[in-house]
Amino acid sequence: GARLVIAFGGDGHINEIANGLAGSSTALGIVPGGTMNVFARVLGIPLDPLAAVDHLQGALQREVVEVPLGRMDDRYFTFSAGCGFDAEAAGRVERYVPAKRRFGELFFYWSAFRVLAGTYRHRNPTMKLHGDFGEVPVAMAVVCNAGPYAYLGNRPVNLTPHVDLHKGIDVFALRSMKIESLPAYAWRVAVSGDLVHHPDVFYASDLESFELSSDKPFHRHVDGEPLPPVHSVNFQIAANALRVRA
Repeated sequence: GARLVIAFGGDGHINEIANGLAGSSTALGIVPGGTMNVFARVLGIPLDPLAAVDHLQGALQREVVEVPLGRMDDRYFTFSAGCGFDAEAAGRVERYVPAKRRFGELFFYWSAFRVLAGTYRHRNPTMKLHGDFGEVPVAMAVVCNAGPYAYLGNRPVNLTPHVDLHKGIDVFALRSMKIESLPAYAWRVAVSGDLVHHPDVFYASDLESFELSSDKPFHRHVDGEPLPPVHSVNFQIAANALRVRA
Protein backbone atom coordinates (compact mmCIF):
# COMPACT_ATOMS: atom_id res chain seq x y z
CA GLY A 1 0.00 0.00 0.00
CA ALA A 2 3.01 2.35 0.13
CA ARG A 3 3.14 4.97 -2.61
CA LEU A 4 6.95 5.18 -2.55
CA VAL A 5 9.88 2.99 -1.47
CA ILE A 6 13.31 4.63 -1.40
CA ALA A 7 16.37 2.47 -2.04
CA PHE A 8 19.63 3.78 -0.56
CA GLY A 9 22.44 1.58 -1.86
CA GLY A 10 24.13 0.14 -4.92
CA ASP A 11 22.84 -1.62 -8.02
CA GLY A 12 22.47 -5.01 -6.29
CA HIS A 13 20.43 -3.46 -3.47
CA ILE A 14 18.25 -1.63 -5.99
CA ASN A 15 17.78 -4.87 -7.93
CA GLU A 16 16.36 -6.60 -4.85
CA ILE A 17 13.88 -3.79 -4.21
CA ALA A 18 12.93 -3.47 -7.89
CA ASN A 19 12.08 -7.19 -7.92
CA GLY A 20 9.79 -6.63 -4.96
CA LEU A 21 8.06 -3.62 -6.54
CA ALA A 22 7.81 -4.82 -10.15
CA GLY A 23 4.21 -4.98 -11.34
CA SER A 24 2.86 -3.03 -8.37
CA SER A 25 1.56 0.53 -8.11
CA THR A 26 4.33 1.50 -5.68
CA ALA A 27 7.03 3.78 -7.08
CA LEU A 28 10.78 3.41 -6.54
CA GLY A 29 13.00 6.29 -5.46
CA ILE A 30 16.80 5.95 -5.51
CA VAL A 31 19.55 7.47 -3.39
CA PRO A 32 22.84 6.09 -4.83
CA GLY A 33 25.15 4.46 -2.30
CA GLY A 34 27.07 1.80 -4.22
CA THR A 35 30.17 1.35 -6.35
CA MET A 36 28.99 2.11 -9.90
CA ASN A 37 25.33 3.11 -9.45
CA VAL A 38 24.59 2.37 -13.10
CA PHE A 39 20.78 2.44 -12.93
CA ALA A 40 20.77 5.69 -10.98
CA ARG A 41 22.97 7.28 -13.66
CA VAL A 42 20.68 5.94 -16.38
CA LEU A 43 17.80 7.76 -14.70
CA GLY A 44 19.79 10.99 -14.33
CA ILE A 45 19.95 10.84 -10.53
CA PRO A 46 22.92 12.68 -8.93
CA LEU A 47 25.53 10.42 -7.33
CA ASP A 48 25.92 12.60 -4.23
CA PRO A 49 23.36 11.29 -1.70
CA LEU A 50 22.27 14.73 -0.49
CA ALA A 51 21.87 15.98 -4.05
CA ALA A 52 19.93 12.79 -4.83
CA VAL A 53 17.52 13.53 -1.97
CA ASP A 54 16.93 17.03 -3.35
CA HIS A 55 16.41 15.51 -6.82
CA LEU A 56 13.91 13.03 -5.39
CA GLN A 57 12.01 15.80 -3.66
CA GLY A 58 11.65 17.53 -7.01
CA ALA A 59 10.61 14.24 -8.66
CA LEU A 60 7.68 13.99 -6.27
CA GLN A 61 6.23 17.05 -7.98
CA ARG A 62 6.44 15.39 -11.40
CA GLU A 63 4.55 12.51 -12.97
CA VAL A 64 5.76 9.04 -12.06
CA VAL A 65 7.72 7.34 -14.86
CA GLU A 66 7.05 3.76 -15.96
CA VAL A 67 10.10 1.91 -17.28
CA PRO A 68 10.61 -1.61 -18.64
CA LEU A 69 12.80 -4.18 -16.93
CA GLY A 70 14.78 -7.02 -18.39
CA ARG A 71 13.85 -10.46 -17.16
CA MET A 72 15.96 -13.61 -16.77
CA ASP A 73 13.46 -16.42 -16.14
CA ASP A 74 11.63 -15.20 -13.00
CA ARG A 75 14.20 -12.56 -11.97
CA TYR A 76 14.11 -8.94 -13.15
CA PHE A 77 17.16 -6.79 -13.87
CA THR A 78 17.29 -3.01 -14.18
CA PHE A 79 20.24 -2.62 -16.57
CA SER A 80 22.19 -5.85 -17.18
CA ALA A 81 22.41 -9.59 -16.70
CA GLY A 82 25.25 -11.89 -17.64
CA CYS A 83 26.02 -15.54 -18.18
CA GLY A 84 29.43 -17.17 -18.08
CA PHE A 85 32.59 -15.14 -17.66
CA ASP A 86 31.30 -11.84 -16.29
CA ALA A 87 28.92 -13.67 -13.94
CA GLU A 88 31.83 -15.62 -12.47
CA ALA A 89 33.73 -12.34 -12.08
CA ALA A 90 30.71 -10.82 -10.31
CA GLY A 91 30.60 -13.82 -7.99
CA ARG A 92 34.27 -13.34 -7.15
CA VAL A 93 33.65 -9.68 -6.31
CA GLU A 94 30.83 -10.62 -3.93
CA ARG A 95 33.07 -13.15 -2.15
CA TYR A 96 35.58 -10.41 -1.30
CA VAL A 97 33.35 -7.60 -0.05
CA PRO A 98 36.09 -5.75 1.94
CA ALA A 99 38.23 -5.51 -1.21
CA LYS A 100 35.20 -4.39 -3.20
CA ARG A 101 34.56 -1.58 -0.71
CA ARG A 102 38.21 -0.57 -0.60
CA PHE A 103 39.06 -0.63 -4.31
CA GLY A 104 35.61 -0.11 -5.87
CA GLU A 105 35.38 -0.37 -9.65
CA LEU A 106 39.03 -1.42 -10.08
CA PHE A 107 38.41 -4.59 -8.06
CA PHE A 108 35.69 -5.66 -10.50
CA TYR A 109 38.05 -5.33 -13.48
CA TRP A 110 40.87 -7.05 -11.60
CA SER A 111 38.49 -9.90 -10.71
CA ALA A 112 37.46 -10.22 -14.36
CA PHE A 113 41.10 -10.48 -15.40
CA ARG A 114 41.82 -13.08 -12.70
CA VAL A 115 38.88 -15.21 -13.82
CA LEU A 116 39.93 -15.12 -17.47
CA ALA A 117 43.64 -15.61 -16.80
CA GLY A 118 43.10 -18.37 -14.25
CA THR A 119 40.87 -20.69 -16.26
CA TYR A 120 40.63 -22.09 -19.79
CA ARG A 121 36.99 -23.11 -19.77
CA HIS A 122 35.75 -19.67 -20.87
CA ARG A 123 37.93 -19.50 -23.97
CA ASN A 124 35.80 -21.65 -26.28
CA PRO A 125 32.05 -21.63 -26.96
CA THR A 126 30.23 -23.63 -24.27
CA MET A 127 26.78 -22.03 -24.62
CA LYS A 128 24.30 -21.36 -27.43
CA LEU A 129 22.08 -18.35 -28.03
CA HIS A 130 18.70 -19.12 -29.65
CA GLY A 131 16.42 -16.42 -31.05
CA ASP A 132 15.07 -14.74 -34.17
CA PHE A 133 18.73 -14.23 -35.13
CA GLY A 134 19.24 -18.01 -35.31
CA GLU A 135 21.58 -20.15 -33.19
CA VAL A 136 24.95 -18.72 -32.14
CA PRO A 137 27.64 -20.61 -30.16
CA VAL A 138 29.17 -18.27 -27.55
CA ALA A 139 31.62 -18.33 -24.65
CA MET A 140 29.82 -15.65 -22.61
CA ALA A 141 26.85 -13.30 -22.95
CA VAL A 142 25.76 -9.98 -21.46
CA VAL A 143 22.16 -8.80 -21.81
CA CYS A 144 21.31 -5.13 -21.26
CA ASN A 145 18.04 -3.35 -20.62
CA ALA A 146 19.82 0.02 -20.34
CA GLY A 147 23.35 1.29 -20.67
CA PRO A 148 26.16 1.62 -20.21
CA TYR A 149 27.19 -1.79 -18.91
CA ALA A 150 29.56 -0.32 -16.30
CA TYR A 151 31.80 2.64 -15.49
CA LEU A 152 35.51 3.13 -14.96
CA GLY A 153 35.57 6.38 -13.03
CA ASN A 154 33.40 8.71 -15.09
CA ARG A 155 34.13 6.84 -18.33
CA PRO A 156 31.22 4.63 -19.48
CA VAL A 157 31.93 1.06 -20.59
CA ASN A 158 29.56 0.46 -23.51
CA LEU A 159 29.13 -3.15 -24.55
CA THR A 160 25.70 -2.55 -26.14
CA PRO A 161 25.93 0.85 -27.84
CA HIS A 162 22.38 0.84 -29.24
CA VAL A 163 20.56 -0.13 -26.05
CA ASP A 164 17.66 2.12 -25.05
CA LEU A 165 15.77 1.89 -21.76
CA HIS A 166 12.47 2.37 -23.56
CA LYS A 167 13.09 -0.25 -26.25
CA GLY A 168 13.91 -3.97 -26.21
CA ILE A 169 16.88 -5.78 -24.71
CA ASP A 170 20.31 -6.03 -26.34
CA VAL A 171 22.71 -8.97 -26.21
CA PHE A 172 26.49 -8.77 -26.44
CA ALA A 173 28.38 -12.08 -26.67
CA LEU A 174 31.88 -13.31 -27.37
CA ARG A 175 32.10 -16.35 -29.61
CA SER A 176 35.46 -17.17 -28.05
CA MET A 177 37.61 -15.56 -25.37
CA LYS A 178 41.33 -15.15 -25.90
CA ILE A 179 43.51 -13.67 -23.19
CA GLU A 180 45.89 -12.44 -25.89
CA SER A 181 43.00 -10.35 -27.27
CA LEU A 182 42.42 -8.48 -24.01
CA PRO A 183 44.42 -5.39 -25.11
CA ALA A 184 42.29 -5.16 -28.27
CA TYR A 185 39.07 -5.59 -26.27
CA ALA A 186 40.15 -2.91 -23.78
CA TRP A 187 41.16 -0.47 -26.55
CA ARG A 188 37.87 -0.90 -28.38
CA VAL A 189 35.84 -0.40 -25.17
CA ALA A 190 37.76 2.53 -23.68
CA VAL A 191 39.08 4.40 -26.71
CA SER A 192 37.51 3.60 -30.08
CA GLY A 193 34.12 2.51 -28.70
CA ASP A 194 33.56 -0.12 -31.39
CA LEU A 195 33.99 -3.45 -29.60
CA VAL A 196 30.78 -4.73 -31.25
CA HIS A 197 32.63 -4.73 -34.58
CA HIS A 198 35.37 -7.07 -33.33
CA PRO A 199 35.29 -10.43 -35.19
CA ASP A 200 34.91 -12.33 -31.89
CA VAL A 201 31.69 -10.45 -31.03
CA PHE A 202 28.02 -11.23 -31.67
CA TYR A 203 25.65 -8.31 -31.05
CA ALA A 204 21.89 -7.96 -31.52
CA SER A 205 19.70 -5.03 -30.45
CA ASP A 206 16.07 -4.27 -29.55
CA LEU A 207 14.99 -7.87 -28.92
CA GLU A 208 11.79 -9.05 -27.22
CA SER A 209 13.05 -12.46 -26.13
CA PHE A 210 15.66 -15.17 -26.70
CA GLU A 211 17.22 -18.13 -24.89
CA LEU A 212 20.66 -19.26 -23.79
CA SER A 213 21.50 -22.89 -23.08
CA SER A 214 24.44 -25.17 -22.34
CA ASP A 215 25.13 -28.84 -21.67
CA LYS A 216 26.99 -27.78 -18.52
CA PRO A 217 25.67 -25.42 -15.82
CA PHE A 218 26.88 -21.83 -16.22
CA HIS A 219 27.25 -18.92 -13.81
CA ARG A 220 24.82 -16.01 -14.11
CA HIS A 221 24.00 -12.67 -12.47
CA VAL A 222 21.45 -9.85 -12.51
CA ASP A 223 22.74 -6.31 -11.98
CA GLY A 224 25.93 -7.82 -10.53
CA GLU A 225 24.11 -10.09 -8.05
CA PRO A 226 25.16 -13.75 -8.53
CA LEU A 227 22.45 -16.40 -8.99
CA PRO A 228 22.76 -20.21 -8.84
CA PRO A 229 24.17 -21.89 -11.98
CA VAL A 230 21.69 -23.35 -14.48
CA HIS A 231 21.66 -25.16 -17.84
CA SER A 232 19.37 -22.68 -19.62
CA VAL A 233 17.71 -19.28 -19.21
CA ASN A 234 15.07 -17.30 -21.03
CA PHE A 235 15.46 -13.54 -21.49
CA GLN A 236 12.63 -11.16 -22.26
CA ILE A 237 11.59 -7.53 -21.93
CA ALA A 238 8.91 -6.69 -19.39
CA ALA A 239 7.22 -3.47 -20.56
CA ASN A 240 6.24 -0.81 -17.98
CA ALA A 241 7.22 -3.18 -15.17
CA LEU A 242 8.53 -0.58 -12.72
CA ARG A 243 7.29 2.84 -11.60
CA VAL A 244 10.13 5.24 -10.67
CA ARG A 245 10.46 8.73 -9.25
CA ALA A 246 13.36 10.29 -11.13
